[in-house]
Parts: sequence; structure tokens; C-alpha cells
Amino acid sequence: MKKHRFILGIGSQRAGSTLLHGLLAQSSDVFMHPLKELHYFDTLHGYRSRDALKKYSVSQLNREINRIVEARSFEFMNDRYRCYLRSNRLLAWIEVEHIEYHDLFRPFLSRYRLLGEITPEYMLLNEDSMLKMREIIGADAGIVLICRNPVDRLLSAAKLFSVYNNLNMDSPTANQWLQQQLDQNTPWMQAQDAYNDYASASERYARHFRHFVAIAYETLIADPLTAARQLADGLAIRIDANRFAEGVHRVVNDLGDGVTWSEETRELAHIRYTANKK
Repeated sequence: MKKHRFILGIGSQRAGSTLLHGLLAQSSDVFMHPLKELHYFDTLHGYRSRDALKKYSVSQLNREINRIVEARSFEFMNDRYRCYLRSNRLLAWIEVEHIEYHDLFRPFLSRYRLLGEITPEYMLLNEDSMLKMREIIGADAGIVLICRNPVDRLLSAAKLFSVYNNLNMDSPTANQWLQQQLDQNTPWMQAQDAYNDYASASERYARHFRHFVAIAYETLIADPLTAARQLADGLAIRIDANRFAEGVHRVVNDLGDGVTWSEETRELAHIRYTANKK
């Protein structure tokens, strides 16, 4: 079998991972999986429930069946689409430990040496789980972590929670809800703390992967040429910096839900993450 090298994004949530996936797909020599988040290793090691992965994969398949049934043209049914459907089928019907990771990238194994995906939950893997992941992807894999101002990332995550759960929170309700999360230290809030713990994730992954790069979301947005250079050097891949920068300028990752955060909410979040640094 042809030797492959993997490029994995390990997080974090609401820090531009979807944007980065698209940029690498468009401007690098890495085949980025069309599913983006495979949730293979987090499910394999119990960080995500198997039922959740299967339910999500089935929902993706059902959506695509409807798309095919209603389609008047089938130009979208190319090899990337085939890979997307095939991977969802495997993840929906086969227990993850019986799936070989590289098999999720067919039919592109013969065309690409570099294969990639971005699943933010990989950031949460403990040392043992991460080392088992390394046994599969190899010590020469490239690992990228996008870091974002923890307060900004938290506020974005709260907006996403409202959208995903159809809460339709207006600004007063959203501020009240998030202040309660902060005050009561809920499981959701503790999960956000884990996604903001860039230092621990960086220490674990940098110690065991030579090609590890942590990049600031703010740099990605404000100075994409520098971000492209950091990624290319850190991951040992080729990136067309101009195409990368053009992609950043075109993409706006905004939920557009109209929530405005109060100074009180921002200050509470700031206090939490300032205290966590001490």
C-alpha cells in the first residue's frame, strides 16, 4: 500500500477550523476530507458517544438521499461526493474500531500522499489516547491547533449553542443564559474551559509530534500570508500563500444571529480566563 502522511486539525471549536479546512483544501497539496470532521479518534476513545456519531452520519446520508432524489442535474456526484457518502455509510453502520482510519479516504488513496481532516474534539484527547492515535497516523503526521482569544471563543460557542438547539435567544436572554453558565460552572461551561486550554493541548501534541503548529485565529484573519507561511513550515506541506490569503478575504464565518454581548457578560468571562492563567 502507498505510504500516506496525515495532516490533522485538532481544534479548537469556534476558532476558525471550518475556515482552515476550506483554505487547506483550496491552496495546499493536502487532500482534505469532504466530511471535514470524521470524529474517528474521539469516538474510538470514548470522548464522543458512538450513538452520536452514528446518528449524525445517518442524518447526513438521509439528507443526501433527498438531495439525489430531488436533483435535476447530477454534476455534484464526483469522487469527492463518493468519498463523502462512503465515509458516512461506514461511520453509520460499522463500529469505529472495525474501521481502518485510512479507509475513510477512499477513493483518493491512490492519488494523494497527504490526507487531512479537522475534528476539534481531538484537542481533548489525553496522553494515552493521543499516543494510540499516533500509532495509527504516524509520528510524522502534521498537527495544527488554532488558538483564539478565550473570551471571544466562548461568546461564539454560546451563539452556536443557541443556533444548534433552536433556542432563538435574543440578546437579553443570551446574556442571562451565559452568565448563569459562568456562575453555576455547568458541564457545558467546563467543556468550554477544556476547549480554551490551549497550553495543555499544545504541550501534549508538541511533545510527541515533530510537525506541530499552534496558530492564532487572529493572525489567520488579519495576516493570512504570515499564517500560510507558519502552517507550511510547521506542517511540512506546500501552500499557495496567495490563494490562501484570497480564501481568507472571501470567507466570513459569522452566524449572523444578532446577539449582542453586554459588558457585564464579557467582564465575567474575562475574569474567568484571567484567573485560569494564574
